[in-house]
Amino acid sequence: MVTRLLGLRRCLMYMCVLLPVHVACAINTPTNIPASALPEQANHAIDSLNIHDPAILADPVSKKYYVYDSFHYGDPNEKLPVDSPRAGVEGYWSDDLITWHGPQLVMQVADDSWAQSQHAPWAPEVAYYRGKYYLFATLHNYAVLLPKQLPGRPPQIQRGTQIFVGDSPMGPFTAFSNQPTTPASEMALDGTLWLEDGQPWMIYCQEWIQTGDGLFKAIHLKDDLSATVGEPVTLFSAADADWTAKTTRFEGKDIRAVVSDGPWPYRTRDGRLLLMWSSWNQDKAKAYTTSVAYSDNGKLTGNWQQRAEPLIAGDRGHGNIFTSFDGHLMLALHRYFRQPHTRLQLFSLEDTGQDIVLGPQVLGHP
Repeated sequence: MVTRLLGLRRCLMYMCVLLPVHVACAINTPTNIPASALPEQANHAIDSLNIHDPAILADPVSKKYYVYDSFHYGDPNEKLPVDSPRAGVEGYWSDDLITWHGPQLVMQVADDSWAQSQHAPWAPEVAYYRGKYYLFATLHNYAVLLPKQLPGRPPQIQRGTQIFVGDSPMGPFTAFSNQPTTPASEMALDGTLWLEDGQPWMIYCQEWIQTGDGLFKAIHLKDDLSATVGEPVTLFSAADADWTAKTTRFEGKDIRAVVSDGPWPYRTRDGRLLLMWSSWNQDKAKAYTTSVAYSDNGKLTGNWQQRAEPLIAGDRGHGNIFTSFDGHLMLALHRYFRQPHTRLQLFSLEDTGQDIVLGPQVLGHP
């Protein structure tokens, strides 16, 4: 099915996708009803999936595709019935990437969690590892301030990625402990699993609120992913790329703010280690943007160089790279940084051995 769609969409592609990244395109938000508002519907076309920060799991066991999203309890576009008024994570599944089913609740923030249960997790994603499924989700507690506050900047609150474990890609997922997996002293987000030399790592972001220049970091995990080992290492800063916006307005003043979002590691067929990531473009017409960094020695601890031009712009970002069951390398990301208009988009990718080359959009709302 994906093979047929690739050929068709190369002929009928949206012009905005085919333009160079430096050409701004009009951004027209979707008007179709988002899938999260129709949980009673058996099937959802992919162009209705309002998934923010998508990471598609091509599950090697069930041979189905899964994607996850924040569940905002009480939001008028979140109509999934639940037994208790708590935010969480919902999942969708598909046999062919075209028609999706769900949503189904896979995790709710516990009443006694370190995080506040009324605030929906960010960037949920699931990894299959050693026979189990691991949910990575960023949780928040706005009532707890970190010890060191910086004047003239937004409050530093308790925020971190926590890992949950389950026996199925649809959960239920349970916590290893009642604390974030990322360091408690950091405002951390967007954690993802990476295996290097057989050892598990979590790659994540440290937020600009705390650092000014948002950082990409990595930390060792125990073999069962239940906790971290040692101290984190910094890979690079989002400010290292020339295209990123370097300031934002806060309380009427411009402050240093370089956003680091959505790290996704990928090793090419020739062994080169890449990290795809997202931030806001200093050219406001390009909005949310995704680019790539390259390790000079194929390791997380290498020196990282930035791609000269972003991979894709036009309010698109925070996605993942996966291989379809018929062997096509694909990129999933979201477009339109505003719910309920956010939509999942899928693009073809080519692995050249030294880099990845973006192909046309093959599925999802334009």
